[in-house]
Amino acid sequence: MKQEKVVRSAQVRAEEKAGVWTGTLMVLVGVLFLLSTSGFSIAGYSPTMLIALVPIYWIGVAAYRRYREEGGFTRHVLSIAIFAVLPLAVMAAMVLGYSISGLWPLGAIVVGISFVLHGSK
Repeated sequence: MKQEKVVRSAQVRAEEKAGVWTGTLMVLVGVLFLLSTSGFSIAGYSPTMLIALVPIYWIGVAAYRRYREEGGFTRHVLSIAIFAVLPLAVMAAMVLGYSISGLWPLGAIVVGISFVLHGSK
């Protein structure tokens, strides 16, 4: 009976923590949309572009967790990390004013390499 209460309280704390992160994310998304509708721009781009940082962050977290689980930098860690770094590099190129039309073949090559690395054992 006592163990059941401990497990439930840990589960409740985890749900509260997830609720805090979800709420914070919603507030940030709301602020970005508010800035966008008010005419604010970052290097000529709408601030809603920053919403793309959310999945990039979670992919990076997944790569870091895999790094911690495997105890080092492996093929699997690299293949996951590529999917965080590549979109971040494209966003940085856009903000800095570089033409990304020439980058997509390089992106396709890098993604193909990550599939090969992730698939090989």
